[in-house]
Amino acid sequence: MSDELIIFGVLASIVFLEITAISPGGIIVPGYIAMMLDDPLRVAVTMALSLLTWGAVRLLSEVLILFGRRRFAVFIIVSFLLRYLSGLVTAEAHLPVSAALVIGYLVPGILAHEIDRQGAVKTLSSMLVVAVALKLVVLALAKSAHW
Repeated sequence: MSDELIIFGVLASIVFLEITAISPGGIIVPGYIAMMLDDPLRVAVTMALSLLTWGAVRLLSEVLILFGRRRFAVFIIVSFLLRYLSGLVTAEAHLPVSAALVIGYLVPGILAHEIDRQGAVKTLSSMLVVAVALKLVVLALAKSAHW
């Protein structure tokens, strides 16, 4: 089911973007989020890390010249670093929430980049709409295949 979600996610993201002119968090993010909708904590932690990444890059932008591909690369690198650091902190403090709850390594950086481009509310809400729709379609297709 994961392969179908990613493929349908790419298609759904493109269609959603064309219809609404709003990016649902990038082309691959809704598919990965849809895969993890059964685990809302993972989705929430991923969204939180994306917001932290966005804030960190905004702060870095005050002292560095970041634009274009360089800016996107910094989003990805910062999300990697924050995920790594959060893993160290949560393991050391024996907290029940860990960096392992974050969905993938690239998803938070891509999502943060889209948040930077179009705002948090637009990005996160559209991403959730597309992810939920994807999950429902794939579940319906899987159920109809078993009839």
